[in-house]
Amino acid sequence: MKFSVIIPVFNKADTISASLDSVLSQTFDDCEIIVVNDGSKDNINDVMSAYPTVKMISQDNAGVSVARNTGILAANGDYICFLDADDLWLPCHLDELSRLIDLHCEINYFITSHRTLYPDGKYCDSSDSLSELDGDNVVCDNLFRLLNKYGDSIVHTNSICVKREALSAHGLLFEPGERIGEDTDMWYRIALKERLVLSKKVTNVYRREYSTATQNSSNTQDWIFARRRAAILSDAEVSEGVKNEYVKLIDRYIMACCRDLASVGHGSEARKKLKTVEDKKGKRYVLTYILCRLPKMLCRRILGRN
Repeated sequence: MKFSVIIPVFNKADTISASLDSVLSQTFDDCEIIVVNDGSKDNINDVMSAYPTVKMISQDNAGVSVARNTGILAANGDYICFLDADDLWLPCHLDELSRLIDLHCEINYFITSHRTLYPDGKYCDSSDSLSELDGDNVVCDNLFRLLNKYGDSIVHTNSICVKREALSAHGLLFEPGERIGEDTDMWYRIALKERLVLSKKVTNVYRREYSTATQNSSNTQDWIFARRRAAILSDAEVSEGVKNEYVKLIDRYIMACCRDLASVGHGSEARKKLKTVEDKKGKRYVLTYILCRLPKMLCRRILGRN
């Protein structure tokens, strides 16, 4: 079996049918579907009764990280893909991944492009920011360089495909107990160890209307991936080039946190956090430095948060 599709669900009985139908409508169908019911209190069992070919594992509520780990450990496919229970795959998703795998059999990590659909019907494609890159696919040995240049919106959970053996070899699972930014933490930890192929082809839809995530979940003040800094920088298996780009990424995250703190009147805390930034010469740092010293209302006005 080529693919295992893991769908964690918690009280999403009203949206999961569309998600499952999008998987069952794939033009490439060599896959198993594993739905992990993370202690839902709605009528998920009634909904799932219409999908006898889908494997459902039920567990007490333990959070999305544990639910995805349950799916990973139960998977039989050579490659593992992920889909949230309120989002959609386009019919070409697995076909595109299969094509990339066959084309780059030496690589274990694949990411396609996604469409973000907003409640008002407007949308944007993650591939738009990659237009200057040559070719339809980008083979990359340093995802963090791309993240720093094109933004973290180029990576999304619904786009991820990773070889199951690679996850096992690196001992990689989602961090239990982390409910915000736990997904980017996982995708970035894989990128510390693996080369990847990034496809410009849009193969899935992130329906922002149904998202329970914050507007920018990586800017939580306690992002797990940022807390791994010391361990990552001391890891001999991570290249110096990747470490350098990782530090730049974490600097950006810290400065975003500082601006958030300053905008709600916590300038003192923001200034203290800003001291941990490595690169204190760039324009982003200078702007953040100034914002952290302004009155809250002026800071909010400059940031457009009034």
